[in-house]
Amino acid sequence: MDTLKLMAVGDITLQTKNNEHPFKYVMNVFENNDILFGNLETVLSATGKEAKKSVVLKSSPESINYLNEAGFNILNISNNHILDLGLEGFKNTLSLLDENKLEYIGAGFEKSSLNSAVIERNGIKLGFLGYTIGRFKVPEEISISKIKEKKIISDIELIKGKCDFVVVSLHWGTENVFYPSPKQIELAHELIDHGATLILGHHPHVLQGIEKYKNGLIAYSLGNFQFDCKLSQSSTNDSIILCVEFDKNGINDFQIIPVVINEVFAPIQVEGEVKEKISNFIFQISKPFIDEKITNKWWFEEIGEEYLIGNINSYVTRIMKYGIIPLFECMIWFLTPFCIQCYIGILRKNIKSFLYHLNVL
Repeated sequence: MDTLKLMAVGDITLQTKNNEHPFKYVMNVFENNDILFGNLETVLSATGKEAKKSVVLKSSPESINYLNEAGFNILNISNNHILDLGLEGFKNTLSLLDENKLEYIGAGFEKSSLNSAVIERNGIKLGFLGYTIGRFKVPEEISISKIKEKKIISDIELIKGKCDFVVVSLHWGTENVFYPSPKQIELAHELIDHGATLILGHHPHVLQGIEKYKNGLIAYSLGNFQFDCKLSQSSTNDSIILCVEFDKNGINDFQIIPVVINEVFAPIQVEGEVKEKISNFIFQISKPFIDEKITNKWWFEEIGEEYLIGNINSYVTRIMKYGIIPLFECMIWFLTPFCIQCYIGILRKNIKSFLYHLNVL
């Protein structure tokens, strides 16, 4: 039976130290695929107005050659950095991708666009859709697909007739935490219930678990792949290449190829103890799905401290750059319901830890 092998990776910036080729150490790994997917977490433009953010991600237009040489076929561009150089940078990026015949999903020049792509290999057609979280304002004349459940389900219905299986790319979740929220899990299940086969998550900058659900597969976060981990304040430089094999009946098999991001921000395939460590880690963070352990209370206990510290650091950077407006935004943020749930989660976790040690003593 004919099969199709999809390789998927997380966040890519195309920026390295000493201008080294960002995929130099994984080119041989990439040879063994039919379709290569990644999340392009940067603008490809030399011009445009910089957004007032703590981290602006931009790369030279020439860096698109790296994507071509590595063999990327399709990229998600619906993310919180696609407007880092404003409308001009956005248009330059999409024009460059079009010129290089690189498929992309999640954003487009037309407001009403589905922002999808269909790729056929070995007689199997995959339909790709992409979406992002974010409250950023989208200019009137372009389209950036936001995560809205009813819209995604509608889009799945529209594309199902054009392909055999639907792949949904979601730029979502909380940065630097190893577990998706209960709401994310619920949404992922809903999308598979309505016809998606594979969900590829990114944005948290760290790996999250992989769940088999019914006839589908959910990779909640593929983490950083080719990235300066210090920019994302990530606690780890571990990553993976997810390999998913399709046949005419759906997903036949999947595996992970562990990699580590080195000091020049390039991923390297690893073997031995490091490979085993990353594989075991994926297993451990995937276990709560099987145990149905990820409740709202549990999740806020796990993510509260990391979320607050990460956002405080981001606000401090913006306050130092731009002054008083980010300071007021920070003060309002401290009082948001999400932050309050984090405070309660941290308190609950500390009380549990205190009682545990008290019993041990």
